Amino acid sequence: MNSLIKNEKKDQTTEQILEAYKSKYSVYAWGSFGGHVIKADLEFKTIKFNQKKIVLVPTKLSRSYLEDLLGGSGKLNIAIPQMSLLFEAEYLKYDDDLTITFPLFHKFYDRRKSERVDPFIPLQLKMNYKGITYKKTCSDIGVGGLSIILSRSEMTRFMVNDEIKDVELSFPLKNMIVEVKVASLVKLNPYKDEKHPYGGSRLSLSFSGNTTLVKKEVLRLINGQKKLVCDIDM
Repeated sequence: MNSLIKNEKKDQTTEQILEAYKSKYSVYAWGSFGGHVIKADLEFKTIKFNQKKIVLVPTKLSRSYLEDLLGGSGKLNIAIPQMSLLFEAEYLKYDDDLTITFPLFHKFYDRRKSERVDPFIPLQLKMNYKGITYKKTCSDIGVGGLSIILSRSEMTRFMVNDEIKDVELSFPLKNMIVEVKVASLVKLNPYKDEKHPYGGSRLSLSFSGNTTLVKKEVLRLINGQKKLVCDIDM
C-alpha cells in the first residue's frame, strides 16, 4: 500500500476501529490485481487489546476472494468505508475466522469529487427520518452533497445507503426540497475541531434523484462566496 502513511497515531486509529466495532460498521479486505479491485466482505467478531489483535468473520460468499487476497506478502489491506479509513495489517491466522494485527499503516481518505464550502450564511436543513424531525445547520456543501453534525445518539439511527426524501434546504434566495442518500458516518474527536470542541459525528449526505436544480443553487452559492472573497481582497 504505497500511498499509506506510517501510523504515528496508533491510539487514535485504534479508537476509530473500536468505534466501528461497537457501531457494527461494515468492513472489507481488498486488493488490486491487473487493474481490477477485489473485495472480501467481513464482519467484526472481537478486538483483543492485550494481544493487539482484531478478529473478523468473512461472509460465506467472500471466502474465495479472501483466499486470493491472503497470498503473498502476509499483509492485508482493510477498509472501513463509513469512517473513510484504510489500513494495512498483518494477517496471523485464517480458518473460520480471520485474525489480523492492529494497523501497521493507515490513511483517512476523502471520496468527494466536488468542491465543498462552509456557507458564510447559515444554510438550514430540515428532514424527517424514522419518525424524528431533524433541524440542523449544514457543516459544508458542494454539488455532490452536504454534511451535518449530529450527536452520537442521533448518529446511531442512520445507516450508510439509507435514502431520505423531502429534505428541505434553506438557501439564501429560496428553499428547496431534495432527496439524499447517507454516504458516510464519521465520529469527531473532542477538541480536534474548533467548530465542534465537544465532538459529535459527521453525517455526509449525497444528493440523489433529480439533482439539476439543487446543483444549480449550490453553484450559485459557491460562486457568490468566491466573488465576495475576491471583492474583500481587492
